[in-house]
Amino acid sequence: MSVDLSKKPFYLNKEQIKWVNDTKDKMTVDEKIGQLLFTMAADDKSKTLEVINEIKPGGVMLRPMKAKQVIKAHNKLQENAKIPMFLAANLEAGPNGLAEEGTEIGNEMLVAATNNPENAFKLGEACIKEAKALGGNMAFAPLIDINFNWENPIASTRCFGDNIDLISKMGQAYTNGVQKHGGSVTLKHFPGDGVDGRDQHVIKTINSLSYPDWKASFGRVYKENIDNGATGVMVGHIAFPAYYDEKNIEGEDRLTPGSLSENLLNGLLREELGFNGLIMTDSTLMTGFGAHGKREDLVPMCIASGNDMLLFTKSPLEDYEFMLNGYKKGIITDERLDDALSRILGLKAHQRLNTSNNLVPEKVENIGTAEHKKWAKDIADQGITLVQNNEGLIPLNKNKIKKIGIIPLGCDDDIFELLKTSKSLPLIVRLALKLKKPSLKKYEKFINSMTKEGFTFEVIDHSDILQGMKQIMQTMEDFKKQYDLIIYFINKQPKSNQTNLRVEYKSIGGFDSPWFVKEIPTMMISVGNPYHQYDLENVETVINAYTSTEEVIESLVEKLVGKSKFKGKSPVKLEFNPFVGDISKWI
Repeated sequence: MSVDLSKKPFYLNKEQIKWVNDTKDKMTVDEKIGQLLFTMAADDKSKTLEVINEIKPGGVMLRPMKAKQVIKAHNKLQENAKIPMFLAANLEAGPNGLAEEGTEIGNEMLVAATNNPENAFKLGEACIKEAKALGGNMAFAPLIDINFNWENPIASTRCFGDNIDLISKMGQAYTNGVQKHGGSVTLKHFPGDGVDGRDQHVIKTINSLSYPDWKASFGRVYKENIDNGATGVMVGHIAFPAYYDEKNIEGEDRLTPGSLSENLLNGLLREELGFNGLIMTDSTLMTGFGAHGKREDLVPMCIASGNDMLLFTKSPLEDYEFMLNGYKKGIITDERLDDALSRILGLKAHQRLNTSNNLVPEKVENIGTAEHKKWAKDIADQGITLVQNNEGLIPLNKNKIKKIGIIPLGCDDDIFELLKTSKSLPLIVRLALKLKKPSLKKYEKFINSMTKEGFTFEVIDHSDILQGMKQIMQTMEDFKKQYDLIIYFINKQPKSNQTNLRVEYKSIGGFDSPWFVKEIPTMMISVGNPYHQYDLENVETVINAYTSTEEVIESLVEKLVGKSKFKGKSPVKLEFNPFVGDISKWI
């Protein structure tokens, strides 16, 4: 066996290593191939779980669902697993990444704005403690991407910012919080997102840094987190051509995505950075992976190139056959298969999954705990950042400011009203949606909290053309009498398949853009992308809250009225020049 499981990050004893070897010896080829697959479930239905059990995968990632559904799915999967499964979730912002009732602590950028790695430790600890109560054992986190390019649409608030030293410390702290309680992590997205202005969900992206700059930034962060003992790395569909140039590599396209690059996986990650743990691809459902070739070739190729597991099957049985055929054709060698299995089983032994039935009580307990909600409140209080207060508006003077106009942008997070009337949906679906109570939008929660403090609000909605025309025809005198303050409340969050995070106005002619800043005091509050100031540069009062949890809204109101001070420190440089690959100001 070429993998040394006695070393970091496994640290297995002789008995555990014996279990790994004995288990491999007893496995059929079919069972070995199944372990290479990390599939996904979005519900707890029997049909869904039966398909998963048919291929006997090494791991399953669950999309957020009710806690009872999570328990049912986990127990059903583990009961039918001859070898215990990794059960993972996107635990980036809290345990709510697994269960809807789980605590939403706050995204990585909010945590980074507290400038205290202890809060990243608490984030990791809360994530895995609540996940384990439901059967979970692996976090698809932390993101240790570096958001050098402010126009990147996917890293943004999901990562710890652009401060290399802070990101490294935060990543290590999160990992320590998870692994302290027997969970495992996947550092992502190697070789590093945040340089390209595009999203690997919809196109292969490129980390265009020079090799020395990469070593001083992404390389340093990965090396320090690997040395800290992180158990896993998730590899993105991100090319790193400078590595090929530096090493004079031929025989492999220099624009090969990391998830399929033998040189980046083995030469850079394994050999240069010394990573001995589990490597998995990012989702192979992404265009950055799929557009590289035919799926029947790519599925075995990603394992042959150096990944230990493929993340997310398209058609589970078909992908299983693609992988098995790749082994039979010799694309995946016996040695490569053995190495991958050693790490998969080695990590399961490291987490002691092999010594328990891994089932959990059906009763939902230890979810959304008071302790974790307090952590969320503390992190919100410490993270919300006053970027600028040039007009001295904050704290708000209740004697001068009573009537507030609010312009919500990017806040259309409740789509039920639209779906209920969509004729493209079956009638039964539309009827079911009508019975579901729409959630209160984030800006409405903000308005309600501010109203309790004595302010009067009017929503300025420019999406209605007739209403917008009335406001356009209004005299300036009447307009200024209406409002003592106008607030832009912006909730544009990063999500996959979204090509930008820029502010999008609704009015014809841009009448809802801040043309009135010299007439009426104006404030911008972003509870999403921290770079919204770029589109509102004339606004003199700017607050970044990074996310829109209840705790953030509550803390935000306290700070606006002077009950609490702003404590956050921006974890990103708020400079808006086009990114051309120069990172000298960061290193």
